[in-house]
This record gives sequence, structure tokens and C-alpha cells, in this order.
Amino acid sequence: MLPIESEVTPGGKKTEFVATGKLGEIAKEAVKNVSALVLKYFGEDLREKYDVYIQFVQSTEGVEGDSASIAVATAIISSLKNVPVRQDTALTGSLSVRGDVLAVGGITAKVEAAIDAGIKRVIIPKANEGDIVISKEKLKLIEVIPVMRIEEVIKEAMAWKGKESVLKSILLKAKQ
Repeated sequence: MLPIESEVTPGGKKTEFVATGKLGEIAKEAVKNVSALVLKYFGEDLREKYDVYIQFVQSTEGVEGDSASIAVATAIISSLKNVPVRQDTALTGSLSVRGDVLAVGGITAKVEAAIDAGIKRVIIPKANEGDIVISKEKLKLIEVIPVMRIEEVIKEAMAWKGKESVLKSILLKAKQ
């Protein structure tokens, strides 16, 4: 498990996506794919108006693959719209450019890591729901939330109190 932090700032002459934490190419592409979803849901083009910074905190060996892409999307939207992410929730899942949450590898180990870290909820791809091989007793320690779309991730992962209008906007755009 790696904490992720994000900051979205007004862009300069040349906007940037800056991702730190020794990201591999697939992970960097996952960060860029979020811009299409922000444009769809908020009508804002991250590539024209903002600099986006993503930091994989405490990553000394690097990050490869895109299994953190729903977490990255959540962090960016959180920063852009000033809506806090729930700190009792872990996320794993690949994200398509159209907002589908796709299966990832190693789901059992990821859910176990969340349990061992004392996390209360974990958001996973619906496609991985049947892949979790953990005893029923241990699985009772965490709420597993299977999702198929980024809208479901955003709804479950963020603390919406006082920001319900932002969530309503996302859900309305998703239906269009």
C-alpha cells in the first residue's frame, strides 16, 4: 500500500503532469488518462489549464502498472474540486479512458495488505470480486466495495459532506 497525494494548480505557459515516486511508463500513462475523465465530468481540460502533481509517497522502488489508476483519478479529482478522500478506504483498480474500472492482478494480497494496515474499506474492480482468497473470518475485518465505473469509485472514496453538488454533477454527466 502506498499513500498518494495530488495537487492541481493553475498552469503556466506549458502545463504539466508531474508524477513522482519512480513511476514506470504504464503508471505515467494512467495518470494522463485521468484528464479525459475530468474533461467529461467537469468540462475542464487539465492539459490546457492546470499543472497536475501526483506523488506516490514512500515509494523507493518505483511503481509499475496501472492498478493504482482509480486511486490516482480520485486524488486528482479530490485536489481539483477540494473534496477530501476518505482516509479509511483503500483503492485498487485499472481505469480505462472511458471510466470503466478494470481487473488487476494480486487482488488477494492487496486486500490482505489493507486489512493488515487497519483499513476499514477497500474499493476493488467488480471483475476481481470472485478472486479474493481470504478466510471469511479475516474478510469480516474489512468492507469490500466492488465497482464497475469511476463514478462509483468517486462516490465511495470521497467525503462528500458539504460538496454534494459536485457529486451530483458527476452522476448526472455519467448518465448522459
